[in-house]
Amino acid sequence: MRRFMTSAVAAALAITASFSSPSLASTPNTWHVQGGSIAFDASGPSGGGNRFYPSEVSIHAGDNIVFSPIGPHTVTFNRPPLPLFALFAPINATPTAGTISSPSVPVSSGFIGTAPGDTYTLTFAATLSPGRYFVICGLHLGMTETINVLPSSAALPKTDAQYTAIAQREIARDLATTAEIASDGLENDEDGGEDEDGAPTVFVGLGNHRVTNLRFFPQSITVHVGQTVRFLKTKDPTEPHTVTFGAEPADPIAQLMARGGSTYSGTEDLSSGFMSTRAQFAFYHLAGLPLPVALTRYRLTFTRVGDFQYFCAIHDEVGMRGIVHVVR
Repeated sequence: MRRFMTSAVAAALAITASFSSPSLASTPNTWHVQGGSIAFDASGPSGGGNRFYPSEVSIHAGDNIVFSPIGPHTVTFNRPPLPLFALFAPINATPTAGTISSPSVPVSSGFIGTAPGDTYTLTFAATLSPGRYFVICGLHLGMTETINVLPSSAALPKTDAQYTAIAQREIARDLATTAEIASDGLENDEDGGEDEDGAPTVFVGLGNHRVTNLRFFPQSITVHVGQTVRFLKTKDPTEPHTVTFGAEPADPIAQLMARGGSTYSGTEDLSSGFMSTRAQFAFYHLAGLPLPVALTRYRLTFTRVGDFQYFCAIHDEVGMRGIVHVVR
């Protein structure tokens, strides 16, 4: 699909630290929230945090929040029960701005963060009732921003600059966690983990409920002719993936559909199709579509000697690629 995290590096470099303190309640304030964070390895961008930073802000009705996405995300309020693909276009908004004027009306940015310097301004209407409002990213389960809309007479607890300092601490924590998980995964590569049938295991992404490593662990594996490899997407709860061998279809939906059988001779175009946890599949509202349902395990038997490259069709542009060496 080659969209998730495209231009994330350039976007990260383009974001500036121009933050100001809130003014009087009668004057709308502008707040800043970062969507996602980015980690690097020797190959380039490799994953990062799937969270909003800071995770919570307090504002007045009439204020604006400028979201700066690092990698592809959405800014979605009151998410309608529509399939994931419906969120790729704006809902009751433009690609750069939207307004929350009612607790019951959906507002969504559509797919943002694919171009350097992308921002999205979300306005909370002056007529909006005080209360807690929640904005999510429709691409990443658990990525939620809490906005406390206070009465105009209430003092705001923090300035934008103070929230920025909190955000930087949260980002540092998540990137440290990302690196730790990747390091543990690389160390475990040497163990050559196998399932009960002796099939070697490749983890399709590694992360937790906040962060992800968009890599295969191990990236390179050696098996014998007739041996089966087990691909597991059980340790990356915030990102979907595929395991794809051969050519990638031009149609982005076809890229997510399963094709081929359970054996590979090196000549077929073959894919696991969309790999997601049960919670992700429900979050994406994909029931009834011709995609694998909550697929987290994929087994493939190799029938011929050779070196066979494969990739994740969603994250191949950020280096999520692997190779299976098949020997006699």
